[in-house]
Amino acid sequence: MTSLRTLLLVLVAMIGAVMIGTAAPAAAHVRLLASNPEAGQAMATPPQSIQLTFDESLRNPPAITVTDPNGTQWAMGKPTLDLKTVTVPTDAKQGPAGKYTINYRVTGQDNHLIVGDVQFDITAAFGQPGAAPEGNAAPQQQPQTAVNHEGHAQGSTPDGSGIPTWVAILGTIVVLGSGAALIIGIRRRR
Repeated sequence: MTSLRTLLLVLVAMIGAVMIGTAAPAAAHVRLLASNPEAGQAMATPPQSIQLTFDESLRNPPAITVTDPNGTQWAMGKPTLDLKTVTVPTDAKQGPAGKYTINYRVTGQDNHLIVGDVQFDITAAFGQPGAAPEGNAAPQQQPQTAVNHEGHAQGSTPDGSGIPTWVAILGTIVVLGSGAALIIGIRRRR
């Protein structure tokens, strides 16, 4: 009976280690909660500033750029950081109608770098006469999923190790099932 108790304690310890090892880091990566302009928002004129709100405080102000449908970057002002919200003034002098992309690089309190983007539309060309007419705008694309520095979609790898959460959960189920089968086998032999 002592070996059965030892086996159960080892099994519980292993399960606890797997659960702590896979669950705790999942909450550690910073995520974008909101943006202004919002993803997919259509605007008649360019925004005067970009505002990004994250789910935790940032270590440093993120690097933020805005590119037009042709890939030209806007001039950006100095970012201000207010705990979880970053605001960056823009200085968009001209641009075509079409899909614009806000790219950001963020370092959370856990030192993990997260890279992502938000896309919005400007419905009419603005600024100097050299702006492309609305009919020549780049084809529309679907918003992209934010990715971490290793190229994995946010949430697909809880600790950046490349092991998806579902694999860790499946592994836990297999360990539990094996332990239960072992215990039943030991009891039947006695």
